Amino acid sequence: MSDSERELDTGAEGEKDRAAQPADAPEQPTEELDRPEAERTLRRPLANEGAPQSPDERVEAPRLRDVGRAAGDYVRGRVALVAGIARRHRAVTGALALMACVVVALLGIAFVRAATLPDAATVESDARELLGVPEFSGGTYGTDTPLVAQGVEVRSLARAEAAPEGAGAAFGASGYATAEVVVTYGGQSVSATRAATLSYALVDGAWSVLPGVEDGGVAWHATGGVDQEKVLRNAQTLLARADEASGEGEPSLAALYAEASAAVGDGSFDEAAQTDTLELTFSRGDSFLSYECRLTVTFSFAQASGQWSVSGMSVSEGARTPVLDSLLGVWEGAFQSQETDGTKCLAGRAAGLTVNVIGTSVSDSAVMLSGELSGVAHYHAHPDGDSESCEGDLAFENVGFLARLTGDGAGDGPLEFVATLPEDVDGTVTLTLCFGTEDDPGRVEALVESSHTYTDAILFIPHERTVTYTDAFALSRAE
Repeated sequence: MSDSERELDTGAEGEKDRAAQPADAPEQPTEELDRPEAERTLRRPLANEGAPQSPDERVEAPRLRDVGRAAGDYVRGRVALVAGIARRHRAVTGALALMACVVVALLGIAFVRAATLPDAATVESDARELLGVPEFSGGTYGTDTPLVAQGVEVRSLARAEAAPEGAGAAFGASGYATAEVVVTYGGQSVSATRAATLSYALVDGAWSVLPGVEDGGVAWHATGGVDQEKVLRNAQTLLARADEASGEGEPSLAALYAEASAAVGDGSFDEAAQTDTLELTFSRGDSFLSYECRLTVTFSFAQASGQWSVSGMSVSEGARTPVLDSLLGVWEGAFQSQETDGTKCLAGRAAGLTVNVIGTSVSDSAVMLSGELSGVAHYHAHPDGDSESCEGDLAFENVGFLARLTGDGAGDGPLEFVATLPEDVDGTVTLTLCFGTEDDPGRVEALVESSHTYTDAILFIPHERTVTYTDAFALSRAE
């Protein structure tokens, strides 16, 4: 019979013996104590313990099998002892086991409930539905674009002891939770993030979102520059702001470039700095005069509002200065007519006129042309009748002149420059150059006025008399 079968028989017999004993009989000793003293587990000294050993004496070490058998006997004895105690106190043992099971079950339920939270997919779906898409307008300079939700980030999920503030308690709720989310939106040239806190209630084992989302607001971020078409539409507003910033006098940029064409150069968008810099070029002019203004504008993006605004600007030098380069060069004059208060001298028809415009000069006080003039001057009295030439006609060549622009100097309408040639002993010559006329903006004319003073006598009484001849020439560029 094996050791385990022997132990089972012994246990069965012990049950029968206890059942046969009277109720007041003393308890029987355990099986370990019932064994004869010789069979009890005793500490046995080693073979060489306490005895002198000689160098030649060979000592046999304990074998592993003996050690294992001894350990097994000990364990079986302890198990039998515990089993006996459990059999004698079945009620207490059962109660303790039941209490242990209840404690474990309660701890498990508490752990499961503590670990249960709304799943991330549900939170993401609720965030998309409850928060919606924020309204956006590009404003004065930004791009108008629709926004779409691009993603939801669930940053935290946590249990709460009670319904969060602002969210009403749910009937029958056994728990509450909060979820912090960030929803990302995107559009053309702009993106946005919206932070919010959602509240949940656990009712009948299921999580449901509570009304009353705690909205953390929207933060905007520019991913592209301003809308250049909008900038062009507001070009006059930008010119007016440049006038205010510069504080310079007339003419104002807004007035000077009111009818000018405007173009936008390549922008310089800095996403890190949230700025965009553009250069606007304003141009106006006609065949003979032009203006150009380069306005550099820096726009800054406000992340709180999502709007672009002007944060800086600068105006190029000479924005109020006319450009007269088209007037330079040699102009040939064809005689047209003569105005005088008497008979005419038409010597200018044969002589013609040559105007050589050498340079231009622009300052705050005047716009000037410099050049040389060749033609004929009439230093004589009226002839007896209209004549092809007269004594006193003086041909001159390459006489220097300095002509000043008349009018407001803004180039609104024809340009008229007037110069007086150096004084001669016989008279003076005044030159008027007209670039453009009221009837023909492309026509160029020159008026040469000769003034001569001489002494005349009436009834033998001498007196001075001044005669003026004004020759008109149509100018064209020399071949």
